[in-house]
Amino acid sequence: MTHSDTVSGHTLRRANIALFFLGIGSLLSQILLVREFLVSFYGNELSIGIVYAGWLVWIGIGSALGNRLIKLGQHASRYFRGLLLLAPIVTFTQILAVKFVRVFMSTTAGEFLSMAQLIVFAFILLSVGCMMWGMLFTLGARLLSSGRKDIWTGVNRAYVLESLGSVAGGLLFSFVLGSLLSTVQLVLFIALIAWNIVLWQICAEKKWTPVLFFVFSTLLYLLLLSPIRLLEHQINSYQWYLMNNKLTFVHSIDTRYQHLALLQLDNQYTVYADGRPAYNTPNTYEAEVFTHTIMVHRTDAKRVLVVGGGVNGIIYELLKYPVQKIDYLEIDPGLLPFVQPFLNVQNRQALADKRVTLARGDGRAYIQSTANRYDVILLNVGEPSTASLNRYFTEEFFQQCASRLTSRGILAFSFPSSIEYLADELKDLNASLYHTLKQSFKNVLLIPGMHAILIGSSSDTAFELRPDSLASRFKQAQIPTDYFSEYMFEELMPPDRIKFMRTALESASGVRLNTDNNPVTYYFDLLLWNRFLHESNTFIMQITASRIFIGELVCVLILILLFFVRGRFQSQRVQNSSVQQKQERTGLAIIITLVGLIGMAVQLLLLLNFQEAFGSVYEMVGAMTAAHMCGLAFGAVSISTLKNRQSSKYFLLSTLILFLGIVLALPYVLHSLLIVHSMPLTLLSTMVCGSLVGIVFSVGNQFYLTNSQSLGSVYAFDVFGSSLGALTTCSILLPVLGIHGMAGFLALLFTPAILAALFLRT
Repeated sequence: MTHSDTVSGHTLRRANIALFFLGIGSLLSQILLVREFLVSFYGNELSIGIVYAGWLVWIGIGSALGNRLIKLGQHASRYFRGLLLLAPIVTFTQILAVKFVRVFMSTTAGEFLSMAQLIVFAFILLSVGCMMWGMLFTLGARLLSSGRKDIWTGVNRAYVLESLGSVAGGLLFSFVLGSLLSTVQLVLFIALIAWNIVLWQICAEKKWTPVLFFVFSTLLYLLLLSPIRLLEHQINSYQWYLMNNKLTFVHSIDTRYQHLALLQLDNQYTVYADGRPAYNTPNTYEAEVFTHTIMVHRTDAKRVLVVGGGVNGIIYELLKYPVQKIDYLEIDPGLLPFVQPFLNVQNRQALADKRVTLARGDGRAYIQSTANRYDVILLNVGEPSTASLNRYFTEEFFQQCASRLTSRGILAFSFPSSIEYLADELKDLNASLYHTLKQSFKNVLLIPGMHAILIGSSSDTAFELRPDSLASRFKQAQIPTDYFSEYMFEELMPPDRIKFMRTALESASGVRLNTDNNPVTYYFDLLLWNRFLHESNTFIMQITASRIFIGELVCVLILILLFFVRGRFQSQRVQNSSVQQKQERTGLAIIITLVGLIGMAVQLLLLLNFQEAFGSVYEMVGAMTAAHMCGLAFGAVSISTLKNRQSSKYFLLSTLILFLGIVLALPYVLHSLLIVHSMPLTLLSTMVCGSLVGIVFSVGNQFYLTNSQSLGSVYAFDVFGSSLGALTTCSILLPVLGIHGMAGFLALLFTPAILAALFLRT
């Protein structure tokens, strides 16, 4: 060991600060990359799991490679500093690669990318940067372990410090930096801290005073903030130009809920939400068709609620009826200020009309709390393509809407469909929405189209279906229009087509209702777009609940056999200590990997539940991650109080059993959190689950490093397990099994983990 790697008090403090920053930098980089992937790939939460999986796999590989790097040379501190200097540069390169991935793949703006493309590019683009963060952890643990007899203490300390840094990074992002700084400004912020830490360490060794440089670099950063934002605008403009040179990039922002970009084509503006075309303005034809096809069933409506999307012209169309009050609720408070300066005169005047009341906030919270009764509720939030939007198409939300309607009131929304033929994925989506709406409304009317319309009413009076009667009713209302006329009802609502579509959906087999605890329509929507891209869903569609559990049972049995073939039963009292050590390390690998998988699955379920309750995790993902990391740190610190292996073993067993109980109760916990609607309780639940994972990680390190010098191995097992949980939870397990099925699936995984813990030597 060289002098540079010995641990003095000052060196230890510098290493502690470096590990703390490692948590900040790693988490901020993760959040920024996840957001960029959301913009480039759907904005669908299924992509979050895939990105997390890629991130964690490469972190694990980097952590394992860190062991190799330590063995190649003795200067761990030099490797640590070099990687710390490079990490922000690599993060910036990764962000640019994600921004321009559509250019590399020759896909135009708004065109969807397949899940296969997402998986391949996520794993490729995340590779180098994530490996660096993983190597940094192992090297940092090496610095904190130098000169210690029990090296697991140093690894545990590194784990705690990185977790606390992640807490700080998550809180900083959600409550300070996320709303103040742009993506590139945040990357430079990471670089500023990283480079200053490296400079501080070098200056301390050379006995120089770095204060002046700190001040200079901070002032330089503040001076660069404005030019950097301008540079980022140019980067975004060039990105959109390469995707479609007919579009002119106007500007973009990150709101609390999503990334918004405004593009211009001739005299029309298009708002892209997380990379998807959301609203066109002006869009007179579609606004007229949507509004008047619905309002012809309630031409006498006095009070109307519009949830989302009032910028595309439907408010202007609604004001043509004798309404007395229109409540327009925009679920993203940042949308109107973003697009309002570019609306035409008609739409601006409509929004300023005295009959229109503008409200901003979560649509579900508004429906639940308002005492108003409406004749018409129009959902104009788009298709259920994300978990955030899916929550407006669940049985629970439809029931809330039904309770806010007058006796003859109607609820209406549009969704992707077909005029004549429903393919498998499209039929699943349409049938789920149709039957879910029927749970809350006596009468349901389906209007066919490429974007079909569903209208629900609790009235005993059936909807009028005859095109001639509807045409007469619309003509009597004397509504002035540019494109829509009474003659269009014959085209839009032919009775034979309505009958065909209704029969197809009524007779659909295996229909799955869309509920808060079992959100499925956004999964069907993703499969639908995957099919449109000519990607096969055959394998995915064959994944059933029974096959998942059979596969899991086989894997559990294999893990149990693997544990015992690595050594003989402890009851036989084998005298060969190396055989026992090999068996113990195998058991620890099984425990850490499975708990990493279970912990990540629970974390993602809590994240989606948070979104279900509060509308979005786009900005608050930092706070949720901070709560999880705080739990990890607390769990790791608590294990340091245990003095011997026997108490550690019993503590581990107790933790696994407690975690098993929580997993079994997970459906009821999530449901309770939705009802209570308390953000502090949700964050606390995340922290508790994180603390259990932290305890298991720390005990695993204590046992594993008793007879091993591989500092990064347990960390690698943890992140590999977490990557499996991230990859499968959102994309397979939750859509197929639902919350209750997932609880059973995760509970079964505790079997080999508890068995392996029982055979740990004390």
